[in-house]
Amino acid sequence: MNINDLSVAGKVFMQKYKDGKEVRENLLKMTEDPIKYNEELLFKILDENKNTEYGQKYDFSHIKSIEEYQSKVPLTEYDDYIEYILSMIIDDMDGLITVNKVDHYSKSSGTLGNPKKIPCSIPGQEVFLKYGADNIMALMGDKLGLDWINGRVLNIADFSLKEIKPKITYGAISTKALLTLGEELGGYEKILQLLYTSPPEAFFPEPDTDVRYIIARFALMDRDVSYTLSPFYSAFVELLVYIEENWKLLVDDINNGTINDEINMSSTVRESLLTRIQAMPQRAEELIKIFNEGFNEPIIPKLWPKMKALVGIGTGGFDNYTNKIKEKYAGEDLNLVLCGIASSEGVFSSPIDINSPDSALVPDSCFFEFRPINGEEYLTIDQIEDGEIYEIIITNLSGFYRYKMGDAIRVTGRYNDMPLVQFLYRVSQNVSLAGEKTTEVALREAVQRTMKEFNIDLMEFSMYPDHDSSPAAYVFFLEINENPDKVSKEDIRDSIDEKLSKLNLSYGDKIKKNILGKTQVHLLQKETYLLYRDLMITKGVSSNQLKPPRVIVNEAQRRFFFALIEE
Repeated sequence: MNINDLSVAGKVFMQKYKDGKEVRENLLKMTEDPIKYNEELLFKILDENKNTEYGQKYDFSHIKSIEEYQSKVPLTEYDDYIEYILSMIIDDMDGLITVNKVDHYSKSSGTLGNPKKIPCSIPGQEVFLKYGADNIMALMGDKLGLDWINGRVLNIADFSLKEIKPKITYGAISTKALLTLGEELGGYEKILQLLYTSPPEAFFPEPDTDVRYIIARFALMDRDVSYTLSPFYSAFVELLVYIEENWKLLVDDINNGTINDEINMSSTVRESLLTRIQAMPQRAEELIKIFNEGFNEPIIPKLWPKMKALVGIGTGGFDNYTNKIKEKYAGEDLNLVLCGIASSEGVFSSPIDINSPDSALVPDSCFFEFRPINGEEYLTIDQIEDGEIYEIIITNLSGFYRYKMGDAIRVTGRYNDMPLVQFLYRVSQNVSLAGEKTTEVALREAVQRTMKEFNIDLMEFSMYPDHDSSPAAYVFFLEINENPDKVSKEDIRDSIDEKLSKLNLSYGDKIKKNILGKTQVHLLQKETYLLYRDLMITKGVSSNQLKPPRVIVNEAQRRFFFALIEE
C-alpha cells in the first residue's frame, strides 16, 4: 500500500499500525517467560522509587526478592494514599509515592462517596497508549489486513477533561491518552475531525446537548466508516437503538442539510454544526431504502459496508451487548476486537487475537499478585492456574503498591506461558443478604438464561438487595424491548429464582428455608438506562467510564429505578 495514496486518517493509522507491530512483537516475546519480565518491572519500580517518602517508609532499597516485598510492604486501598494525593494536588509536592511526573488524575467510575482521583504518571499513560491503541492497531492489521485503514472511525466517546491546576488534568485516562496522542500528531481538535466521523461538539459537549443525535447523524453521513471504537459495547448498542427509533428524523436532516428544531442544543452549537453539513440526497435515498427493509436482518453491513471491526470492552458484564450486536445488528461479518482489562490504575491485559474474549496479561505494565477468591495466599503470574478465579493486586507506574483492585478475573488458558484471562466481576459487587454470597456473574447468568428461555429481548437489568423487606429479598429491574406475550412477571420471577438457586446453592437453600424471600421483578419504562446514562453524564461522570449499575448500592439509585417502573 503506497503511503502517498492514503488519506490523512490512513497515514495516521498506518503509522500507529507500524508502532504497534513492535509493541505486539514484544508482548508475544514476553509470553514465553512472563515472570521474568514481571519481576524485572517490580525491581525497576522499587529502585526508581527507593528515595520517595513511601519507598523510604518501607525500605525499598533493601528489598531483594518478591517474598521480601510481600512481607515488608502492606496491601493497600485508595484510602491509604489520600493524604499523599492531596499533598500532590494542593501543595505541588512530588517524590511522595512516585518519582514519575504525574500530570493527570483519573476520575473513578465509582458510585459511592466522592469520586476518586487516581494519579496517572506519564509512563503509565504511555503504557495505556501502547496496549490500548498501538497493540490494537497491530492486531487488526495482522488479522484483518489493511483495507480498513483509509477510512474514518465511528468513535463513541466523550473527550472532556477538567484542568484542576495549570497543566494538571482530571478525567478519564483514556481521554487523556488520546488527547496526548492528538497533540503529538499536530493538535487534537484538528486531528479528531480527520480521524473520526463525529465533530468536536460531540467530543467536547456543552451541557444539555443531544450528543447521541450528533454522533448518529455524522456517522450515517459517512458510508465509508472503517471501524467503530466504543469504550463499552453497551454504548454502541444504545446508539443503534437510537438510530432504529429515530431514523426518519435523521435521514430527513441528512437529505435536507438541516438540524431538526426538536434536537436539543444551543444556537452556538447548532450554527457551528451547520457549517459542516450539506444536503446529501443521494446518501439519504440509500439510507431510506436500507431502513425500509427493516431491522430483521443485520443492518450494520448495509449502513457501513466497509466497517471491519468493533473495538471496545464487550466481556464480563457487557457480554449481553456483544451477543445482541452479533445476533441482531452485525451478523458474523463484523469482527469483534475485545479489549483486555484496564482501569485508571493501569493496563492489566491486552488481546492476542480477534473475536476472542480472552486477553493476555501485560507483564511490563504492572507487577501482579493474585489472591484466590477463597484463599489468603498471594501468587505471582507464574503460579496462577487455569480455570481458577483470583482478585488482582497491582504495583503500578504511578505510585500504588500492592494495591487491591477489587477485580475478580478467571484464568481461561495460556498463550505460550502467559495466562489468558477474562474479567468476571467486582468483588465488592457480591450480594449477601443472609450469607449467601451471590456474585454478579450468577445474577447475570440467571437473568440471561431466563430471557433466553422466554425469548425476551433484554436491554439491561439491575438488582437491588432489599434488606428492609421481611424476609429480605432480591429485587430485579428489567428493561426489555417488547413485553412478551403470555409471559407474566411471576413466570420471569420463578425462572430467575430457579436458575439462581442452581447457580448459587446457598441462595437456593435460603429460599427454601424462607430465610430469603422470593425474588421480585419489575419491568422498567423504555430508555430507562439511556436516561440513567444521561443523568450521570450531567453529574460529571465520563461517558467513557459509565457502566450499568448491576447491583444497586445507594439510595439515589434505588429511588431512580423505583420511579421508572412501568405501570
